[in-house]
Amino acid sequence: MTGLDQATIVRLRSTAIERTPQRLDPLGAQSAWLIVPLLGVVAIGYASYSTLIHTDQFRRPEAAVVAIAALALAAFVFAVRTHPGYAPFGVWSQSSIIGTTLGAACLFSASVWGDNHRIQDDWGQIAVGLFLVAMPLYRPVSEVVIVALVSALVVGTMAALQSDSLQIATQPAVYFTVAATPVLALALAGCGYAWTMTGETLAWREVARAGQARLEDELRAAARRMIAQERMTTLNESAVPFLADVLARGAITSADRERAREIAVDLRASAVGSVERTWLSETLAQALAPHGIDPRPGRAPAMVSDPDRLEAAFTEEQRAIVGAVVVTVARLRGLEPASVRISASDPEHPHFVITAALAQPAREVRRQLIPLLSALQSLSMATSLRVADGRLNVGFGYPRRPLQ
Repeated sequence: MTGLDQATIVRLRSTAIERTPQRLDPLGAQSAWLIVPLLGVVAIGYASYSTLIHTDQFRRPEAAVVAIAALALAAFVFAVRTHPGYAPFGVWSQSSIIGTTLGAACLFSASVWGDNHRIQDDWGQIAVGLFLVAMPLYRPVSEVVIVALVSALVVGTMAALQSDSLQIATQPAVYFTVAATPVLALALAGCGYAWTMTGETLAWREVARAGQARLEDELRAAARRMIAQERMTTLNESAVPFLADVLARGAITSADRERAREIAVDLRASAVGSVERTWLSETLAQALAPHGIDPRPGRAPAMVSDPDRLEAAFTEEQRAIVGAVVVTVARLRGLEPASVRISASDPEHPHFVITAALAQPAREVRRQLIPLLSALQSLSMATSLRVADGRLNVGFGYPRRPLQ
């Protein structure tokens, strides 16, 4: 009997998840993270080159130096905040990074204001555009388009205001277009890729859900057959031979009474285990089976404390990643399998904790678990990881306030 009512389950599962690759395919987005620091390096490299070729045009060289420093700061923060260990990437992070980059672009324009020869070799529009290429992986496409339009307006206006002092005399609107086009082109290219990626991910989910719905009855029937087979196996291994032996001897001894009591206890434990088995307990049992932990009902569930069946709050995506966390913990080097425990608490905001004793360097443990925990964070769950004094503590669950 679950301790969660349907209203609570719906509330927990209805937490709004943004339509971004990081939210819908967190592990896939993690594999693309290296593109962010790479784009940062390219932006800083091009900005440095552009600054060097403008040395004879500077009126305020100190502004150019500050502009490069501000761009480097934005690139560093972008790389850090999009790292898998700090998911999810929020709207304020996007605003601060693009805002700083735009500020750097304006500072560079100010450094050559009045003596700038050409807009085409200025680095502001390129740097902003490069950052916007990767932004749709972490923020909704509609939001990135708005940011791109504002950014294009800023850099285009800065270019248009310099039209009188540039070597090629033309209308300010032309320079506005020249500066704004790279920003919009790069941003829309990134948005197009992210839109296609999220669309395919959502379509695959619908196909998976439809297939799961078609197989649900069959899976339930298979589960009932498995439980019945386990009960028959238990009877054939213990009760039937015992009764046959008593029948052959034609007498009951005190040892028979003790043996009958033991068989009854085992049968009851098996029956209770079949009733109380949960997805979480079965997942842990199967994960620990290679270590010699008995995965049959009545054994592994004792390692899981979830009396309110809070696992019912997991979505399919969360369940898949939680299962991966459990399997990863079971495969850690130096793990004491019998020490693994999973406990659940707080029905209003279900929270789960995995504890275990192990002898493995904390750095290796974090390297294996952080990608999975960050994937859970991308699915609007709060996580924690602590490795100290030979003890592992992994926490994950629904936060009291939605993650931004």
